[in-house]
Amino acid sequence: MRRIALTVLLAAAWPAAYSASAAQPPRTVRPAVRSHVTATYDGREPDAAWRKAAAQRIETIRKGSLVVAVVDAAGKPVADAEVKVAMKRHAFGFGSAIDARTLIADTDDGRRYRRTIAMWFSKVVFENDLKWPQWENKQRRGMMLKALEWLDKQGIAARGHCLVWPSWRNMPKDVEGLKNDKAALRRRIDRHVQEEVSALKGRIADWDVINEPFWNHDAMDVCGKEVMAEWYKTAHRADPAAVLYLNDQNILAGGGTDRKHQDHYEGTVRYLRKEGAPLGGLGMQCHFGGNLTPPARLVAILDRFAAFGLPIQVTEFDINTKDRGVQADYMRDFLTTLFSHPKVEGILMWGFWAGRHWRPNAALFDRDWTPRPHAKVWKDLVLKTWWTNATGRTDARGRFTTRGFLGDYQITATAGGKTGTVRTALTKPGTTVTVSIDR
Repeated sequence: MRRIALTVLLAAAWPAAYSASAAQPPRTVRPAVRSHVTATYDGREPDAAWRKAAAQRIETIRKGSLVVAVVDAAGKPVADAEVKVAMKRHAFGFGSAIDARTLIADTDDGRRYRRTIAMWFSKVVFENDLKWPQWENKQRRGMMLKALEWLDKQGIAARGHCLVWPSWRNMPKDVEGLKNDKAALRRRIDRHVQEEVSALKGRIADWDVINEPFWNHDAMDVCGKEVMAEWYKTAHRADPAAVLYLNDQNILAGGGTDRKHQDHYEGTVRYLRKEGAPLGGLGMQCHFGGNLTPPARLVAILDRFAAFGLPIQVTEFDINTKDRGVQADYMRDFLTTLFSHPKVEGILMWGFWAGRHWRPNAALFDRDWTPRPHAKVWKDLVLKTWWTNATGRTDARGRFTTRGFLGDYQITATAGGKTGTVRTALTKPGTTVTVSIDR
């Protein structure tokens, strides 16, 4: 995700004009995130008014109608067939950052790591393996490719984080040496974007093309902010199917009060679109410490950025506190609020196991894999409350209808001692699937 420099609060943010001559904050210094603080937030109470409205939105926007038509070998409807509908994976991106080395490890922890990913998540993001310096490490790239192969076999979508983190300290060491040669610097970055995206074409669902431009802008200071749009265009040419994101922090987090960050983010989105960048989504980091953003404020901020008409993903989520009660409650309320918003398409934690987590107190599981209370919250919501398993029998027309959460399903129909099985995806417009039983 990122390397923390000094935990210093800065008095002024990088101006929206990206001016090289303006006063600049120290590179990649970020606001401190308080941890180990007993905190609470408005809307935490069990009878808070927002809960009913959120539940209604979830029911409306996250479900679709599934019609199962059961036929015999001649294509005739089969009445009174037993139908079982089993959800296999969410369409929504419930996921986590992962580490390639840990995922492919032939150890007890590695095996537990893989089992947890396969069971709990529908999407992942590589925490560090696809960042520019790591990508150019051939040994590390090999581990990432093995991990990606495993994900492909599981049918788990992967995000790419990140193509350009545009400060000297977050790019390969040689890049800073080009700061007095604008043309060479532009070529170096453009070649990297083209090469990495092309190499992984068709295997990465979406890319964070630019990461944290509020604090990280050395490359733009030299080349001009117009290079940002060029990076998106290069990435799009390399893989037209990948969705290209802008990723930054303190949009939803920190109590939702960082207006400078929010305004800069909006200004960057507007600029990219004006310059014709194929921006496809908005990535919002959500690293929480003691300042938990109330659900009502989360919705207000999401509504503001939903006006762009682009999908939104929470790309880096954790709650760094030892107060397990607050941690569990906020996990419940954050997931519920975000899942209830129509423009949000994914929530990815920044790690899930304390044995491989940048903030171990935030992990779902202890080092020995004991689940913490907020792990139970995640499981109960994602894999139970928001999960569909249904059974029933076909009517006289050979049909069974139910309503389920959007995602991948296995449908089984049985009649007269014969069984047929199909896999299908339930989408928002609704899905009709035919199961043939050879009677």
